[in-house]
Amino acid sequence: MDYAALALKAKLRLPPLRVSSLTPPRELALAPQYPTDTRSAMPRDSFRIHARLVLAAVCLTACSSSTGPSNGRHPQPNQKERLASGDFFTCALDHTGIAFCWGVGVDGQLGNGLVAGSATPIRVAGGPYMSITASANGVCGLRFDGVAECWGVVYPQSDGTPAYILTPTAVASTVKFTHISLGYVSACGLTNTGAAYCWGVEDNGALADGADSRTTKQPVAVAGGHTFITVSEADRNGCGVDTGGALWCWGPNLYGELGINDSSTDTVALQPVAVAGSQQYSSVSSGFVYACGVTTSDVVQCWGYNQNGQLGDSTTTNRPAPTPLNGAHFVAVFAGASGFGAYDDHTCALDALGSASCWGYNQYGQLGATSDDDCSDGASGEPPVPCALKPVAVQGGLSFTTLAPSRWHTCGMIADGHVYCWGYNRDGELGNGTETNSDTPLLSAFVP
Repeated sequence: MDYAALALKAKLRLPPLRVSSLTPPRELALAPQYPTDTRSAMPRDSFRIHARLVLAAVCLTACSSSTGPSNGRHPQPNQKERLASGDFFTCALDHTGIAFCWGVGVDGQLGNGLVAGSATPIRVAGGPYMSITASANGVCGLRFDGVAECWGVVYPQSDGTPAYILTPTAVASTVKFTHISLGYVSACGLTNTGAAYCWGVEDNGALADGADSRTTKQPVAVAGGHTFITVSEADRNGCGVDTGGALWCWGPNLYGELGINDSSTDTVALQPVAVAGSQQYSSVSSGFVYACGVTTSDVVQCWGYNQNGQLGDSTTTNRPAPTPLNGAHFVAVFAGASGFGAYDDHTCALDALGSASCWGYNQYGQLGATSDDDCSDGASGEPPVPCALKPVAVQGGLSFTTLAPSRWHTCGMIADGHVYCWGYNRDGELGNGTETNSDTPLLSAFVP
């Protein structure tokens, strides 16, 4: 696929961040292999003891810091926002809000001041956090005092070059947040009154403030005066659900990702526009040039790009307006990769019992199940593209509280905080001390 022509067509001014190829990873020339943390060789009991000693030492400062609640009670992170995945890494919060990350670390994604990767969890230098969110190459954690801290490649600098942040750095803002979502070039957050603010690169409406062509490290108010219950930022597209259940999206419309029933690729929404249809929504999740939402009747609706079946409607047809999922009802949906060029997306969802299903691209077992579907475009000589055009149940019979699908892997957290991962694992993103792919959920070494 010609990404340069695609970007030109969409009139995007792309910062020169690293773009992963669609070439299968095993064929990438001299892909770097990153050293693992010394804990990767420890027996599990020793690992637990070591982790507890680390947490005890951390609590001498972090647990008594001003970032926790002032009422003296032990801070508890948001159970549904304790897990996040980027392109080739994963992060999770333990029960106190201390962050651990694993996988690729070349851009500082592990937040420990180094650029080395690890196949087992590494403690992040900042926090503790009430929630965590990730993009393709960056991470943000939301402290208990409402301050966002970010690391990795969070967004480009004003000259368009990547900003590599090796340890958590606070977002300069007088605004305190209760929820944040990190996209590829921007991030957005909500205050306790439901007001939305965004910061980063204003590229084709990414900040939703009505302006264009600027970069700001200071959060700016989203236009329209909406009161949101949630927001989700992806590449340059974002969406939010207001208190009345109405769904709004902003940014470019390359494949119908605005959901406004407009197929024009020239359409750009510099501020929130109402998504087509009369449904009321309880949540939304934005992926690369597509999005999915859950209605108040637990029906998943998706729209935008669909080459690999990521919309789950049994086709590979792009949809400019919300289209019902082909499958059972779900109470939560999680869109996959949020970085430019990540066309090989997949999507996952949870039902009321916590059972997980996934659909879309499945080259490396990231759906946690098998499917006979083929998402190749039928061109002569093109090999089959493994995918699932509708939801398939994740193997293992686990009950999850949240999921984090990313580029080629997926992770899920169960009620006691343990994390299971599946899919691609060349960089150790499954967190089990190996670099072996798996099409079934494997228990990571994360200590909750």
